[in-house]
Amino acid sequence: MTQSTTVQVGRFHTGRLAEGRPQALDAWRFTTDDAAVAARVAALLEGQPQPNEGGGALAHEVLTNHERVRVLMDGPDAVAARMVLRDSKGIIHECDGLEFLSPERKKGQPRGCPPRLEDRKMAARDGRGPMPSINLTYRIGAEPALGDFHFMTGSWQLAAQLPDLTDALERVGGPAVCDLTMELVVFTTKAGRSVCYRRPVVTVLGSPSTVAPETPPPASPSPSPAPSTPRRRARESAELSIPPAPERTCSVSMDAVLLRRAAQALGISDPQEIVVAALSEVVASQQRATELARLRKHVDRIAAIAGQTLQNADPSLA
Repeated sequence: MTQSTTVQVGRFHTGRLAEGRPQALDAWRFTTDDAAVAARVAALLEGQPQPNEGGGALAHEVLTNHERVRVLMDGPDAVAARMVLRDSKGIIHECDGLEFLSPERKKGQPRGCPPRLEDRKMAARDGRGPMPSINLTYRIGAEPALGDFHFMTGSWQLAAQLPDLTDALERVGGPAVCDLTMELVVFTTKAGRSVCYRRPVVTVLGSPSTVAPETPPPASPSPSPAPSTPRRRARESAELSIPPAPERTCSVSMDAVLLRRAAQALGISDPQEIVVAALSEVVASQQRATELARLRKHVDRIAAIAGQTLQNADPSLA
C-alpha cells in the first residue's frame, strides 16, 4: 500500500500528567506544535485548545469529549508494530514477532519468544521479555487535509488484534474508514473486586465509497446571539439547579523518577503512556459512591428550589 504523503501534525493519547500524577482519561487527548491544528481538532472533537501541561514535547493540547474518532488508515502500512525490551543501557531485544530487528548481530534470526500471548505477557511482567510498541498512523475522517496523526501504545489487547486489523485493512484495498475507540472494559477480579479501564480498539468499517462520511463542523462557527435577560436568567437558574458531573478521571501518585524507570523496564520510550495504561483501572464501587453523592446533591437542590417557589407563590404555604 502507498503511504500517505500528508504532513505529520500531532499525536493522540489516552492519558496525561496532572500535577506530576499520571491520569487516565476516558476521552481522547491530542497534542501538537501547530496552534491552528489544535484549534481545528478542538472544533472537530469538542474540546478546548490550551498550552500542553499534560506531558510530552508538543506545545499545545486538546482534551476532547470524544471516546471514538472516525479516521482514515492507508492500508496495513499504517500499522507499525514491534516488541521491545530495554534495560538501563538501552534496547536489548527488538523483534517484529518473528525475527530479531536488533541488535545487529541477531538481526534476521528467529526471535525465540514464547508463541502464546499469555506467556509473552508473563515474561514481560517478570522483566524477561519484550513489550508491544505499536504506532498507528491515520487522518481524521471529517477533515483528512489536516495531515497525519499518530497514536502510540503498548496495549497487549491491541497487539492481539493486529493480525485481524492488518487483514481487514488489506481487504479494503486502499484508504480504509476506521473507528479508533477508547473502549470501556468492566470485569470482576478473582478476589471479587469490580474494576474497569479503557483500551484502544480499531474497527475497520470499509472504504470511503461505502461508509457515509461524518460531516465536520464549520471551520469558523458564527457566535450565537446573546439571549434576552429572562432567557439568560432561566438558563443560569437551570445551571445552578443541576450540579456538574464529576470529572471522569483517576489519578495515582507516583514519583517522576520511578515513572521513567518503569518505562525503561517495560521497554516503552514514552513513560507517560505506558504507566497511565498500567494504572488505568478504576474501582467500580468508588464510581457508584460518587454517583450516589451526585444524586443526593440533586435532591437537596430540587428541594431548595421547590421551597423557594412555594414561598414566592404564597407566603402562607412556607
